[in-house]
Amino acid sequence: MSLAIQTVCRATAGTLTDERAAALLANGGQLVDVRSPADFNRFALPGALNLPIDSLCYEHRRLNAHRPVILYGNSEVRSVRAARLLAGKGFLRIYHLSLKD
Repeated sequence: MSLAIQTVCRATAGTLTDERAAALLANGGQLVDVRSPADFNRFALPGALNLPIDSLCYEHRRLNAHRPVILYGNSEVRSVRAARLLAGKGFLRIYHLSLKD
């Protein structure tokens, strides 16, 4: 299995628990909201960076590829697209945080 596929599988294979997400963030993880700026302005998690999926191709440079990236958005589909893009840019530790209960 290619590294990109493994990374995307890790990003979507189950949802991070609150505790695991907190531990990743405490150890240098980067929280990335891939929704539109309007959605981000209505509701964003504390400390999140808004990098909409449409601009992530260029804006990924604002992230550190050596630190974990936790993605969230309105749907898991959006996070999967973002994870694929980041994996293609050399990011190895990509996770998905579900906002649903």
